[in-house]
Amino acid sequence: MIRVLVADASERIRANLLRRLAAEEDITVCGTAADGEQALQEALHLVPDIAVLDAGLSGIDGVQTTEMLAEYAPQAGVILMSMESGSELFRRAMLAGAREVLQKPFAGDDLVAAIHRVHAFQARKRAAQAVRQPEHGGPTTPDGARRRDGRMITIVSGKGGVGKSIIATNLALVLNRPHPGSVVLVDLSLQFGDIAALLAMTPDGSIAEFAASDVAMTDRHVIQQALSLGPQGLTVLAAPPSPELADYVTTAHLRSLVAELRSTFELVVADTTSQLSEITLEALENSDHIVLVTDFSVTSVKNTRLIMSVIGVLQVDPERIVVVANHRDAPLAGGMDRARIEDFLRHPVAAEIPHDATAIGGSVSSGVPVVIGGHSSPATAAFERLASALTGDTGPESASEQPGKKRSRRRLGFARD
Repeated sequence: MIRVLVADASERIRANLLRRLAAEEDITVCGTAADGEQALQEALHLVPDIAVLDAGLSGIDGVQTTEMLAEYAPQAGVILMSMESGSELFRRAMLAGAREVLQKPFAGDDLVAAIHRVHAFQARKRAAQAVRQPEHGGPTTPDGARRRDGRMITIVSGKGGVGKSIIATNLALVLNRPHPGSVVLVDLSLQFGDIAALLAMTPDGSIAEFAASDVAMTDRHVIQQALSLGPQGLTVLAAPPSPELADYVTTAHLRSLVAELRSTFELVVADTTSQLSEITLEALENSDHIVLVTDFSVTSVKNTRLIMSVIGVLQVDPERIVVVANHRDAPLAGGMDRARIEDFLRHPVAAEIPHDATAIGGSVSSGVPVVIGGHSSPATAAFERLASALTGDTGPESASEQPGKKRSRRRLGFARD
């Protein structure tokens, strides 16, 4: 049974919500509140699974209440209701720790669906925290055997135009070098993904093919057909061929897809959009490493710190965050430098991509990434250093394997030596 706390200043709205939720067999309203302070007290006393809060609560407003619940009642997933709409509200809600935002008025079915999504997320989060405890020795299968899933690296930025997709493409190619076919590059910039164009590919399929039905997500044959072979043995899962298809890809699709790719590839490299969408947040939460890309502009660095705040709310270990500073343009007098960026972010910059207009510009125009362009460049060396920083100079292999031991690698469930 999902226990729900409802907080809204309007008695009529509270009554309407209670009436709608009473019709659900697996949901029970364990308490109500008329203001933020009462909502916090009830949450501490009743320990609900879900808190449905109005953003306009009196006293402590809904966003502030969400922040306090995230600290003092982290078991409660928060759904924020508001008359407002737009990206600013969504950003504030995510920074506070909310999982969903519903714009009033909304249908009762929308609330029920949101409750189920957030409850499922909280359950996954608890399970993930449990398997990460040292005493468990890592994730296990149902029979207790140690699982050796592939790792996931997600590339994200707080601002468009900073070279994120170029970095994702070149990084994936370098990581794939030791064992061609061991890395899959996934384009999660679902509306306007650039990965296929940067690789001069005409993809065989796309991630949109999985949105046709939930059954398809467990069908390895469907996944195999959607993947495309890129340069130097890199496997690519392209973005949908047209923007409107992006809306059909859900977080449920992504979870199932990532689980399958982790079990069949050694590394999953995901490029994302610079918007804080549910898809991006889901990718971040499932990542072993997050590569956070910024250029040297004030606006980009500022947005990078906002992204880091969101990542902090998701309780991601800061050690999993790798900041990359890209010299997208020639350095300007008085501009930010590495030291100022590190001071502002309060996080080290792991790698700098030097300004290399000839090599990078030519690679983008030709669709031949700079790391396979047939010539040495400072940018190529920087991508190789970044790959080494992410893998610890061991390549995309499990650290538990003995040196020199011949490994059998899996790709879409078919073993190959």
